[in-house]
Amino acid sequence: MDNAPPKYVLETLSLGPKNAVIEKFEPKDILAELDGLLSYCQENGVDRQIVSDINIKTLNYVKKCNKQKPSRNIQMTKKYLKEHDLMAIPFDKGIGICIMKRKTYEDKLSDILSLPQFEKVESTRKNAKNPVIKENERVVDELKKLMKDGKIDEGLFEKLKPLGSHPARLYGLAKVHKTSVPTRPVLSMPGSAYHQIALQTTEWLSVVPECGINSSTKSISDSLKSVKLEPDEEIVSFDVTSLYTNVPLLEAIDDCADMLYSGNHQVPPVDKSTFVELLKLCTSNVLMLTHKSFYRQVDGLAMGSPPAPLIANGWLSKYDPQIRANAKLFSRYMDDVIRSIKSNDIAGVLGMINGLHPSLKFTIERENEGRLPFLDMLIIRINNELSSTWYNKPTDTGLVMNYLALAPKKYKRSVVAGFVHRIHRACSTWQHFHESMRKAKAILEKNQYPPEFYEPIIKHALEKIITPKQQPCEPATEEREKANEEGTVPKKMIFLQYRGNVTEDYCRALRNCNAPCTPVLTLRKLKTVLPSLKTSVEKKIRSDLVYKITCPRCQACYVGQTNQYLTDRFHQHLKPSQAVGKHVRNCGVHGEISLEHDVEILAQSSRSSQFLMTLEALWQEELRPKINTKEEWRSRELTIKL
Repeated sequence: MDNAPPKYVLETLSLGPKNAVIEKFEPKDILAELDGLLSYCQENGVDRQIVSDINIKTLNYVKKCNKQKPSRNIQMTKKYLKEHDLMAIPFDKGIGICIMKRKTYEDKLSDILSLPQFEKVESTRKNAKNPVIKENERVVDELKKLMKDGKIDEGLFEKLKPLGSHPARLYGLAKVHKTSVPTRPVLSMPGSAYHQIALQTTEWLSVVPECGINSSTKSISDSLKSVKLEPDEEIVSFDVTSLYTNVPLLEAIDDCADMLYSGNHQVPPVDKSTFVELLKLCTSNVLMLTHKSFYRQVDGLAMGSPPAPLIANGWLSKYDPQIRANAKLFSRYMDDVIRSIKSNDIAGVLGMINGLHPSLKFTIERENEGRLPFLDMLIIRINNELSSTWYNKPTDTGLVMNYLALAPKKYKRSVVAGFVHRIHRACSTWQHFHESMRKAKAILEKNQYPPEFYEPIIKHALEKIITPKQQPCEPATEEREKANEEGTVPKKMIFLQYRGNVTEDYCRALRNCNAPCTPVLTLRKLKTVLPSLKTSVEKKIRSDLVYKITCPRCQACYVGQTNQYLTDRFHQHLKPSQAVGKHVRNCGVHGEISLEHDVEILAQSSRSSQFLMTLEALWQEELRPKINTKEEWRSRELTIKL
């Protein structure tokens, strides 16, 4: 960067990407959420007075939230970053933000896309169908073929079938622990044509132990007590270079399928070949939107794909016996391996494991003065005996949720308790635990946590660790059972963005009026309000939205919602039998109206279709569109009284 950013930018970004913020309030989001609750109350015969109280308290809450203003520093920071073409990129490991010129960021992603695992999608003709729409159709056709051949039933087809899918989008995280600060590629999959298939195959594959994480800091620290090294032995760690990108995908899928269908696990409701086809469909030749254009990943796994960790872990697990050999200490956590080894054998073993497969390349880290970092532990060797303590990487910023951050107190209590549990897992002795807790307390105080807040929480967390554990009943199950016994209405979860004391007062008011709901408080994080790292999706292929079509001549409008592609829905509206089609023909502008200029996206949500219909009804209530028919107005009547 040529010049250092202003102080207000540095202060804002120094809060970290996960810092909770207040952004502009969207009243329709809370009104749609609570309209769903009121409908639930009516369906379950909740007392009318309770329904009325919920309605009144919700409208009062909306009024209070409307008075809140977003942070001026955040608004100015967003403006500065946009004007100077800068990107605020979260760290790949640890908590922090790296400021980078957009061109530098895009060049680093371009270096990744130039690898042989990626292939640019070239358009064959000028008016070719959009690649996202083509891919959606391809996935649907593949699923239809499986259903036609009797490989999957109609229920599974409907569950896996994409509709109006979004493109998977590639972005990068800053690897600040590396010298040149390269980016780690991450693929955002939710909403893509592959996502439902990916979630389902992940669920099926999760029953295979070899595909899961079978190591932890706790298991390693516990095992150290029984290991005594010889004078000619030491501890080393091996790290697989770019595991996800280099996994031979088709080979790994076959390996995982063999494990799943070995007769030792509960098998999915599909045969082995169908499972392999589905797993290939959601992981192989994945179409992605990048800053340059559309690309496909023709080999390797995308970080961000739900089954990727399981496939990578399952494939790598078959080499564990060779990597472990006769080591006294061995553990592998994904691509990180720790083991004991004779010093004279290190070069030979490294050469051997690098020859296990053309796609596998290991790097090594050896002890330094009897110390070796591994995960969030530091392995210590004294007189050939091993112990472990909590470890922070040199790039660790010491940032955690600030005590003064806009977040519920229970989140801050979790931060403190999290330190206790993490340190207890990493430390093999109580001496190391207490030394590490002193470091943790310093970090908490740096983040403005007062001792009178954190000390009781630390004490309580320690008591829970030391005392025997009792298996608690699942809260949701317990709630349903209690409701059934008492004949009361089970509580419905509602999602509220936390906005400080006004939200806590509102939750208290709902409890006091016996509203049958459990508020789930969500946080708006700083990284979500800064300029996006992901390439924006063009308007015509967006879906799951509420839109407004305006007549270019008389300005009359139509408000609707769709989970189809906007371009498809727009062209359906222009048919002569449709309300919009009739209107524009009567106005003589059928040839003039366009999606680009006359269609506005009012809201977008990945929530349920019911939530989207409620948002549509709220916009119709506000805009009173003249082109909508009476039947369309009645398709979703609001329960909440505005």
